[in-house]
Amino acid sequence: MSRGACFSCAGRPALRDRGRQRSQARRPFEEIQLLSLRFKKSALAAAIIAPIALFASAAGAADAAAAPAPLKAGTYTVTTPGNNGMVEVTVELAENAIKSVKIGKNVETEYIAKEPMESVAAEIVRTQNLAVDMVSGATQSTGAILTAVGLAIEKAGGRSSDYTHPYVPIDPATLPLADAPATQVLVIGAGATGLAAAAAAADNGAKVIVLEKMPEIGGSTALSKGWVLAAGTKEQAAAGIKDDAKQFAAAWLDEQKRSVKGGLKFYPEKARVEAMAAESAETVAWLEEKAGLKFNKPVVTDLTGTARAHGTADASGRTEIEALGDFCEKKGVAIRTNTTAYELIQGKDGRITGVRAHDGKNRYEFKADAVVLATGGFAQNLERIAAEIPRWAIYTEYSMAAKGSTGDGIVMAEKAGAAPAKDSWMIGLSLKPVYKALEQVIRTDDGFKRELIVNERGERFVREDLPFLADAASEQRTSWFVFDSSDKARTKIVGDYLTFDVAVHGKDIRELARRMGVNADRLEAQVKKFNEDCKKGVDSAFGKDPKYLRAVEKAPFYAVQVRPASGGTMGGVQTNDKFQVLDRKGGVIQGLYAGGEMANRPYYDRYFLAGSSLTIAYTSGRLIGEEAAKAVLKK
Repeated sequence: MSRGACFSCAGRPALRDRGRQRSQARRPFEEIQLLSLRFKKSALAAAIIAPIALFASAAGAADAAAAPAPLKAGTYTVTTPGNNGMVEVTVELAENAIKSVKIGKNVETEYIAKEPMESVAAEIVRTQNLAVDMVSGATQSTGAILTAVGLAIEKAGGRSSDYTHPYVPIDPATLPLADAPATQVLVIGAGATGLAAAAAAADNGAKVIVLEKMPEIGGSTALSKGWVLAAGTKEQAAAGIKDDAKQFAAAWLDEQKRSVKGGLKFYPEKARVEAMAAESAETVAWLEEKAGLKFNKPVVTDLTGTARAHGTADASGRTEIEALGDFCEKKGVAIRTNTTAYELIQGKDGRITGVRAHDGKNRYEFKADAVVLATGGFAQNLERIAAEIPRWAIYTEYSMAAKGSTGDGIVMAEKAGAAPAKDSWMIGLSLKPVYKALEQVIRTDDGFKRELIVNERGERFVREDLPFLADAASEQRTSWFVFDSSDKARTKIVGDYLTFDVAVHGKDIRELARRMGVNADRLEAQVKKFNEDCKKGVDSAFGKDPKYLRAVEKAPFYAVQVRPASGGTMGGVQTNDKFQVLDRKGGVIQGLYAGGEMANRPYYDRYFLAGSSLTIAYTSGRLIGEEAAKAVLKK
């Protein structure tokens, strides 16, 4: 998906204000479609709005048909805001060209932003174009590069618009065909699912190649805490936790009752959930044995009260990924990064016999006896979300999924005749403010549990101590965290953002309501009722745990606007219990497997269970690898 980095600050105000203008209305689907088209056609719009406004003359910026303005050749160092802080960028310009873009001092998260920033910089130079394909998941970091180059051009006496033209992605058909090695098992995607599948297949004697379109392995797992839900493990036993697969499955199914309305009644599939729970302990043991991982005492991630979430000492999915990657390397698995698979090779009999891929320089045809699709979901694909889950489309930019989660594998499988999963849905995780610094304001040691959260009508709409609030927030026009002045550190941070409409304050609740754009009478009544419940120690509206009830009493009062953030999608394609991909008639597409997010729909209604993604990813990958190895070695 294409979009610029300063979207939150430069391109977003109109959308933020829309909650005030139409506070009682739901977003029509037509609006989503228009937004989708806007994003698709104008990747740079938000990223260089500010520089153009500051440095370009009205005549120069408007005269798109004029000859490119000559640049004052030289080297320009520009500092622009990224995600975590300022980013220093050095731009070398010739009279009529961008010669080089180098990234200097910055405090961006290296494993998330380093490569995307470098790739965007290289693409700007290669294409002489500021409207490059933006990197979702690192939009603020990569967009800082766009902004910096735009500013450098303006400083050199040029016009940013002269270096802004429609971005044309690489057409693999135009690339030369290069030789590619054949293999027995070919895995597409090097996240938790793909690496588990590769490890298991190689461990069972198969020759394995993994293709990963991103420069690094890991996917969304590398960005996670690495929790793996499991029951009946040695870690639980050591901690004195009595649990088994039957209890785990029952709790999993019971938690799905919290799903938002509208889902299909046959989800979740009880037998699939029970089978996954039954394999969970073996998956944890397998990760320990093969990857050398050590899991700590399990913790609780849901409202069942049973500790099933297994994580490493540093609570890092990246640690798990690196360990699995090392095991794959020991087993002779060839992992090719920066290699994008774009089409399955299918024989006349329908069997999948390989994959077509490219690395930007060459295209390849990898032949294989079995192909495993482990490309994740489509949480970073605005167009697909707008079509399938429109109420979530406007929040795509807040997704916590890896930037490569664009549904590539799903598209390839569907083109090969795979049956798509029904009722695709988002994995709603957290709530996020527009500005990262405000996370310190809205998130305390207890997460969001102690907060008062209201919508555009000034009403509570959710029990705030639930594990996940994003789905409930996605049903609202706008969501606000409301709090008082009792925490000085909090009010000091939010004070820097009161000039924006995403953080407001008032000497009393009525003034606060007016600045939020909500009905003052309704908000005042809501806060009064909430405070009364806090004094009684009983949440009469939603049943929040009394220990999290905190009154909103001390003036002045504050509110911070938040958006729901996803961690992935529930969807993909239909598979059988061996994770073989099914066609639209229910038959098996021979030679094709799918796991993880690509095959997770049967395990949920519309409610996510923290840690379940990695249970599904590692378990499905392990089982696929074992099954694929058996199948190909029989030949």
